[in-house]
Amino acid sequence: MKTNTTTSPRWLSLASAAVYAGVSKRLVEIWERDGHIRAARLITPGNMRGRTLVDRESLDAFIESYVGTPPAAIKMNERRA
Repeated sequence: MKTNTTTSPRWLSLASAAVYAGVSKRLVEIWERDGHIRAARLITPGNMRGRTLVDRESLDAFIESYVGTPPAAIKMNERRA
């Protein structure tokens, strides 16, 4: 018997990663820049611009690392205090 399974892609565009995480695209870019999540930049030879893909597993791990953490204890919130 064949089961119908749907799988989520491992690599997401910045926009898809933002929707997946429920945050803005800019915030995903900041997380990547600061080294919180993994991303790959794909540039086709001969082109100036490329595409950035976010590793969904690293995004999940980053978000899950904050589960149960009080907001005041989150390092990112230190700037706001």
